[in-house]
Amino acid sequence: MNNMKPGRLDGWGASGFKDNRAVYFGRETRPADESRDEYNQAIDRARKSETPVMIAHFRKAAGSAAPAIANIHPFHWRDWIFAHDGTIFGAAASLPLNETAPYGDADSERFFLWIWEVVHATVDPTDALAALLKKSRETLVYSSLNFLMSDGRTLWAYRDVGEKRLDKGETLEDREKYYTLYTAASGKHALICSEPLKAVAKRWQPLGQRTLAAFTAGKTAPHLLAV
Repeated sequence: MNNMKPGRLDGWGASGFKDNRAVYFGRETRPADESRDEYNQAIDRARKSETPVMIAHFRKAAGSAAPAIANIHPFHWRDWIFAHDGTIFGAAASLPLNETAPYGDADSERFFLWIWEVVHATVDPTDALAALLKKSRETLVYSSLNFLMSDGRTLWAYRDVGEKRLDKGETLEDREKYYTLYTAASGKHALICSEPLKAVAKRWQPLGQRTLAAFTAGKTAPHLLAV
């Protein structure tokens, strides 16, 4: 908690599953270090729920999405949950929706719903997701597509750092160092995080560029697909 102050000050959220339904354990528009009681309560709820998957996100707002509760990750739709790190430029035009509608105005939520519409009813969501992400590179412009997503049975993690529309003074190397994902195992639990948490696990492995990891129950090592 002491290192949260720089950077991700635009709210936080934590979600998981209880009785096979997606639930919020807690979410706030304030930084985590200014809502410690709420944060600790959320972690306590998560422990008591015995959720098979937990996704937590600390937000650093970009673009025009307001610091409103509707724009706080993780996002939910039909018992799927999703959190994203990065900006998708021109999301409204690039990510058309047919079956769903966002609650907020974050590009990340629209990205989630766009994915959900394509993959949720497929026989093999992992293969469908990999195919969609590969195709998306032809049309999307983004700083990063890094995300975590779960339907309660599988947890998907994806890393893809965009090569276009760099900020003034930003290099691709800078962007690649910033948008990272790491995986680790702790006992029977699989962990994935944007940066290694040495207090939680000693050995962390970086997730490669344009790699999709699929975690399933009973396995700490993910199935990896190059996208």
